Amino acid sequence: PDSKDFAYYYPTSVLVTGWDIIFLWVARMAMAGFEWKHERPFKDVYFTGMVRDKQRRKMSKSLGNSPDALKLIEEFGADGVRFGMLYCSPAGGDLLFDEKLCEQGRNFCNKLWNVLRLIKGLEIDKQATQSEANALAVQWFEEKMKKTANQIIADFKTFRLSEALMNLYNFIWDDYCSWFLEMIKPEFGKPIDANTLRQTISIFERLMTLLHPFMPFITEELWQQLKKRAKGKDCIVSKYPKKRKPNEALIATVESAKDIISKVREVRNSKGMKMRDELSLSVISTYNASQLLNQKGWKDLIVKLAFLSELMVAQEEAKNSVGFISGTDKYFVVLEQSIDIEAEREKLTKELEHAKGFLKSVHAKLNNERFVASAPASILENERKKKADGEARIKILEESIAKL
Repeated sequence: PDSKDFAYYYPTSVLVTGWDIIFLWVARMAMAGFEWKHERPFKDVYFTGMVRDKQRRKMSKSLGNSPDALKLIEEFGADGVRFGMLYCSPAGGDLLFDEKLCEQGRNFCNKLWNVLRLIKGLEIDKQATQSEANALAVQWFEEKMKKTANQIIADFKTFRLSEALMNLYNFIWDDYCSWFLEMIKPEFGKPIDANTLRQTISIFERLMTLLHPFMPFITEELWQQLKKRAKGKDCIVSKYPKKRKPNEALIATVESAKDIISKVREVRNSKGMKMRDELSLSVISTYNASQLLNQKGWKDLIVKLAFLSELMVAQEEAKNSVGFISGTDKYFVVLEQSIDIEAEREKLTKELEHAKGFLKSVHAKLNNERFVASAPASILENERKKKADGEARIKILEESIAKL
């Protein structure tokens, strides 16, 4: 009764166990706790799924389908194995273990190591000032990181560990590696300004803190390699991010730029054009287009990543051009080659059908009296905005089809 260890550990916060012993053991622990200590022994119970192979068979010695953990670690690394186990572990569901997920974890480790090599290999121009495009890229990523961290913290609270890892993996691979690093990376052979490099290192450092609970070994090594640190300044004791409100408007601004860049790239691929052949991009004059073009760094980001000679406002669509819609604005790329009218009409018709289907679903919500009466004002406002955007998009598509 006077044990310090007992006083420290009882009651505990979480019991982690398999669902097959709920009545055999978990219920008995709860009853014994109330009987002898007059308080519950744990606050939450996290039931793991049953580990099975990819054929959904329970792992057993007789079947010989249990992997050798030490062999897996030797082949894929400890963090690769941890990644594989967590990635296939939805809360409460069975774990369909597949070595390919460990391989994916190892590839992720390689990706992170290559990011370190890229950052450390950049030459610095201490005299250069930060461009507006780089400043916008940093601001966007900082806000997107707040949003991702909030989601991960929420996942932790609800024990959705697999979903937390999936969100973080996609965020690092797609937003940081595929987009952010491309946004701030200087042209081949040119240096980067000191301020952007410092911010890039700081961001990568905090990403390693976010990832550390899942993959502790590679993150600690990368953390130590990023810059010189005093003894005891380790990733494992770095402060985990707290919940903060992100700037959704700023995130949406750069997401719109990403959408335009992706659609210009689609035009290149469909027409068999080289990635670095400069193109002229125009947007039909609207209030929204003017607002975006006046956003510092927004235009420069698109020109850089889409390899454009110019991005300008036009009053009408140019001849011999391929158009696309981003948000509620119509963009068109001027081409030096003939355009397949039928193929373009078919593509726009499919977009129109999708837009009409989307608008129909929004109308159904707004025409539902129970939804309108019970939904918060912010949700209703968002649905009305979707309705207005959908109607504007349909009008643009119909006009484009009519011109064809």
